[in-house]
Amino acid sequence: MNVPSNRMIWNMTRKCNFRCEYCYFPHDNTPVTETLDAERISGFLDATGKPWKVGLTGGEPFIYPGIIDICETLTRNHVIGIDTNLSVSSKVREFAERIDPARVHNLYVALHIEERERIKGVDAFIRNARLLLDKGFEVIVNYVVHPSLEERFARDRAFFAEHGIAITPRPFRGEHEGRRYPEAYGDRADKVFGGHPEQGKKVAFNFQGLPCSAGRTLLRLEPDGTVFRCPGDKTVLGNVMDKVHLYEGFPPCTKKRCPCRGLDHVRLTYAQADLVRGVQYAVVAANEDSRLAFEQALAGSPGNPCAENNLGVLAWRRGERDEARQWFESALKLVPDNRLYVANLDGARSQHPDFDPQICLDVNANARPD
Repeated sequence: MNVPSNRMIWNMTRKCNFRCEYCYFPHDNTPVTETLDAERISGFLDATGKPWKVGLTGGEPFIYPGIIDICETLTRNHVIGIDTNLSVSSKVREFAERIDPARVHNLYVALHIEERERIKGVDAFIRNARLLLDKGFEVIVNYVVHPSLEERFARDRAFFAEHGIAITPRPFRGEHEGRRYPEAYGDRADKVFGGHPEQGKKVAFNFQGLPCSAGRTLLRLEPDGTVFRCPGDKTVLGNVMDKVHLYEGFPPCTKKRCPCRGLDHVRLTYAQADLVRGVQYAVVAANEDSRLAFEQALAGSPGNPCAENNLGVLAWRRGERDEARQWFESALKLVPDNRLYVANLDGARSQHPDFDPQICLDVNANARPD
């Protein structure tokens, strides 16, 4: 499928019929009452003169009133993708019958195995996933490998493979027991994400100050129709039920954490792209590829403290303690007030057995994190 480069992420609702322990939304399974007119949304997109991919997300999109009608409306001239737990079987069956698979980029399906087991929904999940696959939809079943689930992941993957359903490990993003993920998987990542290098892209980089086309080629639509520049930048561009004023050009990114799709819209130098690539490799423990990328970033941008810090992380993983300390010292000398570099150097000096140095995500060498 030729996926449009212009993307709008429609956060349809924050309500969901699941209550996953690690979810950042409070559980709310009451009926969705705040709805938008899909014809107005489609008309807004049509008026830009360009094709769009509309990502339907939440919460759970299949509990949204009229969801199948909405999908039909949007797919007349555009492409959709859906983030779903695939648990509302009646809607899944209707979707499979009425929607053209050629107009659906993919269904990004969250397994959430513990919640699925709690509601005794594993068998229904297998039926729904197989129905969509057999109809020709691309179904990506992702498994959030929360640190508490690392030990059972391989077992679950084998079980679903027996039913012809491939499971893609998805990194947990957030804090757990005082450590930041996905970076904190460290070398354990190879066991989990080996064969899935694309999962290294699930990182919230700091693009602050870099030119970005978000607000023109990337939008965030809220449940009440408000349009934000992007998922991270809550600058209001208008309301899709009234008027929306899109940005022009590439205004600089204003946020220190880019939660979604930023790499498709930010403009990077070659050295910055090498740094990003190095982080993506490091997250999935492709350490040698990561080292080469960081070295290329340094060659293109000598004295880049983020690349130096990250080379220190890789040296620590290899057991090269002295080399790691030297890299951390060099990075901190360049940016003396950077708390991440301070923590890495202090930890390296202490040589505590549980010390796990953290990767730097500051793509802009001039960025100064809080």
